[in-house]
Amino acid sequence: MTTRPSTHQVPEALAGGDSDDGPAGPPAPEPSHAERCRTLVAGANRGTLCTLAADPPGYPFGSVATFALSDVGDPLFFVSLMAEHTQNAERDPRASLLVAEPVAEGSDPLAAGRVTLLGDLAQVAGEERDAVRDRYLAANPTAAYYIDFGDFAFYRLGVKALRYVGGYGRMSWVDAQAFAAAEADPLVASASGIVAHMNDDHAEALVLVCRHQAERPETTEATMSAVDRYGFEVVATSPSGRAGIRIGFPEPVVTPEEVRAALVAMVRQAREASPTP
Repeated sequence: MTTRPSTHQVPEALAGGDSDDGPAGPPAPEPSHAERCRTLVAGANRGTLCTLAADPPGYPFGSVATFALSDVGDPLFFVSLMAEHTQNAERDPRASLLVAEPVAEGSDPLAAGRVTLLGDLAQVAGEERDAVRDRYLAANPTAAYYIDFGDFAFYRLGVKALRYVGGYGRMSWVDAQAFAAAEADPLVASASGIVAHMNDDHAEALVLVCRHQAERPETTEATMSAVDRYGFEVVATSPSGRAGIRIGFPEPVVTPEEVRAALVAMVRQAREASPTP
């Protein structure tokens, strides 16, 4: 299945206002949608598993399910053989898993990322069970007390297609092979802490970076909303309105320490370029 990008009207409040208030250079580097999907599911261990009900027949049946990931990103489940979704999968293997980013209190849930993985559910073969067991326990350590129950089994969702929505204006169908080959962002475990630290302690520095690196000299406020190996995203406020913008790092980063070093250098450069009062 090939990637099919979609368009969606961006809310006026985030449209960026006057087009003269934005950068004229090339767009900042950012992860592909396949990378964004892989990062999103790698950072979670719970989602909504939907199977096709037997009664009433054919209707989507949603269940909360914990999961781990295989090397190619296929979700791995450990489920009771008596569970409704397991019985549904035995009758019809078609299923999907919805995984969504956590939403901070007071923020817009529809601006958060989410991905739906579609495929077929099949029980894991005996020769694979030990490896899948270890992987599942690593992602879900609280399952240790029931991991060896005899009436449970491991299932794999063989991903055939993905639908990614990264908030307003960012969505597409993602090719399953591209997803399988993609790597989760190395900052997936630390991104939320970096975002919180920058917003709580370095809001003025973000304004400087927006004015200089993002070429938005009228910026008065800035809030970081996401960070990854290639750069970060900010909601910037200026007299012409609010805009979601992307700012790239000079070079890709892989650790929180490298993020800090890159941001310190960017802020220093912005201060040096700012006119002296």
